[in-house]
Amino acid sequence: MLSILIPTYNYNIVQLVNAIHEQLIKSNIDFEIIALDDVSNHDIIEQNSKINILKNTQYILSKTNGGIAVNRQVLSDRAKFDWILLLDADMKLKSDLFISNYLETIKHDFEVIFGGIDYESKIPNSENLLRWKYGVTCEALNAEKRNKTPYKITSAANMLIKKDVYNRFSLDSIGNSYGMDIFFGPQLKVTKTPVLHIDNEVYHLGLESSKTYLKKTKLAVETLLNLHYKKKIKLHENDLLKTFISCKKIGLNYLLSYYFKLFETLMIKNLLGKAPSIKLLQLYKLSYMCNFNLTKKV
Repeated sequence: MLSILIPTYNYNIVQLVNAIHEQLIKSNIDFEIIALDDVSNHDIIEQNSKINILKNTQYILSKTNGGIAVNRQVLSDRAKFDWILLLDADMKLKSDLFISNYLETIKHDFEVIFGGIDYESKIPNSENLLRWKYGVTCEALNAEKRNKTPYKITSAANMLIKKDVYNRFSLDSIGNSYGMDIFFGPQLKVTKTPVLHIDNEVYHLGLESSKTYLKKTKLAVETLLNLHYKKKIKLHENDLLKTFISCKKIGLNYLLSYYFKLFETLMIKNLLGKAPSIKLLQLYKLSYMCNFNLTKKV
C-alpha cells in the first residue's frame, strides 16, 4: 500500500526510520521503507546499515553521487506500491500520528499531499541562524495558509504522492534539489493536479550554515530564472519571479542590479551575522536576479 522513500547523504537516519517503522507496524498496512545512500562516508554507512534488520526495510548504496533529485527518482522507480511517501533524511517526526494522518488523507480525491515543514523553537547558533530564520518565517506555515496558494510551497521533503503522478514529471532532469522544488509547483499547477496541504509537519533538523545557504540561494535564483526563460514554468505562484517580471516591465531591474553591485557586501554582512533580516534576504534575491539577468544575459 505505501512505500516510504528516504534519500540520504552523510546523515544518520536510524532514529527517523525506527520512528516511522514503529508507526507503520501499528497501522497494520502493507509497507516498505527504502533508503538510498548517495555515497556517504564509511562511518555513516555503518550506522545506517542497522535499519536493514527492520521488517520490510532496505538500505541501498548508490554507486555514484547523483544528488537528491536523481536519488528520489531512483527510489520512486524501485517502489512497489502505488503511493510513495518521500522524506528527506534530516527530518524528525513531530507527531505519533504521522503515518495515520497520511493514511486518512488518502481516502480523499487528491493525488499529491504535502504534510509541511516545521522548525524546533530553540534558536541555533549564529552560523546557522539564516536558514533557521528563513524556515520559521517562510516555510513553517500551517495547512490553511498553504492551501490558499497550493502550488507555491511544494517541497518533496515531506510529501505523499501517487507513484505514477511523481514519475510523470521527470523531476530529476532539473539536476539539483533547489531546482526540483522550484520546477515542481508550476508543473502541478499547469497540469491541474489535485493538491492538498495538511497539518502533518516534520521538524527540519539539518540546518546548513548561513554561508552555505546563501550560496544555494543564489543557485536557486539562477535556476528559477533559467527555467523562466526556457519557458519551463508557465503558470506559477512564485513571488520572486512575479516581482522580477514586474520590475523588468518598468525598467526597475537596472536600478536593482546597480543596487546589488553597490551593496552586496553590506547585505552579506547582515545575512551572515547575528541578526539576519529576512526582508533583506528577499531584496538580496531580487537584486541578484536582476544583476544575473543583465550580466549573464539570460
